[in-house]
Amino acid sequence: MAKQIKEELVMSNPFSSREKQTRHWQPFVLLIAIVVITILHYQTVGRSSLWHEISQRLYYLPIIYAAYSYGFRGGLMASVVSAAMYLPHIVQHWANQHSTINQFAETILFLVIGVVTGLLAEREQRERAQKEQTNLELKHAYEELRSTMDQLLLADRHASLGQMSAAIVHEIRNPLGAIKGAAEALETKIPQERAEFLDIIKREVERLNRLVTDFLQFARPRSPEMLLLPPREVVDSVVKLIQKQAAQAHVSITVHEANYLPTVMMDAEQMKQVLLNLILNALDAMPQGGTLQINLAEQEGHFVLAVQDSGKGIDAIVRDKLFSPFVTTKTRGTGLGLAIAHRLVSQHGGRIHVSAGVAGGAKFEIWLPLNVSQAETMISSQFRAKVRGEDGHGG
Repeated sequence: MAKQIKEELVMSNPFSSREKQTRHWQPFVLLIAIVVITILHYQTVGRSSLWHEISQRLYYLPIIYAAYSYGFRGGLMASVVSAAMYLPHIVQHWANQHSTINQFAETILFLVIGVVTGLLAEREQRERAQKEQTNLELKHAYEELRSTMDQLLLADRHASLGQMSAAIVHEIRNPLGAIKGAAEALETKIPQERAEFLDIIKREVERLNRLVTDFLQFARPRSPEMLLLPPREVVDSVVKLIQKQAAQAHVSITVHEANYLPTVMMDAEQMKQVLLNLILNALDAMPQGGTLQINLAEQEGHFVLAVQDSGKGIDAIVRDKLFSPFVTTKTRGTGLGLAIAHRLVSQHGGRIHVSAGVAGGAKFEIWLPLNVSQAETMISSQFRAKVRGEDGHGG
């Protein structure tokens, strides 16, 4: 965030680009100005005391400007150059002791003016930069607060809508069961040539039931029961469950794991559901068969589970919104499977994302934290929740 604020500070200054363009030739202009003032000062010697005094005071202009533009160093350099230019004049009037003392005092005053003005200019620039940074930080804080409030309001609306939708969907399941039961009862009484219509009814009822089940699971996910588990056992149980279906689809599944994998805080059933969904999607993406690789590793303090298929891959536009509800690449998919997977992984404190595979296909990665203190906190919070639940039932 500090880097972003710094970039905005540079962009918000309308003079920054102009200053960068002119800053390289400003020292030469200041030097020329000091030389011109020196020539004017020497030309007025013995002619007009008024103009001689005025030309002598003109040295302060480039000194102050250099100090204001370049700070302490700029003021010091300009005053030293001015004093060096003024030095021959001091030597010229060396015989006049009173005049020489005044001229030496003038050169000291050059240095004092240059240094003091430079220090004041630097302090002013620091204060101005600090105020601009504070203003930008306040602006970012306000924007983040407003964004958080918008998200909270949206989450509240979604929660209310989810509760209402879940209640409606729950009521839909009962008539669906009745329709399916009635269709099965009519199978023995309907002529054979019309039995296909009953099959259509049963298939559509089953499809609606799957959609309703997915929607309920998405709208009302249960809280995970976190335990420290070996991740390879969870993966092997899912692979064993899906092995027969993969063989029928001519897909070979291989599992690669690192030499050592620590136990991971997870809800075994929920993570099995996530992995099963990813594998089934991979099988659907390889109708002509292929290979499915599952890699288990530890990276950057996380357990990483990668599922990569050799299918046709997923379009980049679809990948960006693949975990949103009702987004699917299947003709008869509900579009809730990956949204549920995303929510379950998020409940574990992890993240899931998809990318294009190195050799084609799609690659899904699940990152789960390997934080022992976080695991202990989650276990203790589950224990407290169970105690509160038992106390509540007991009361």
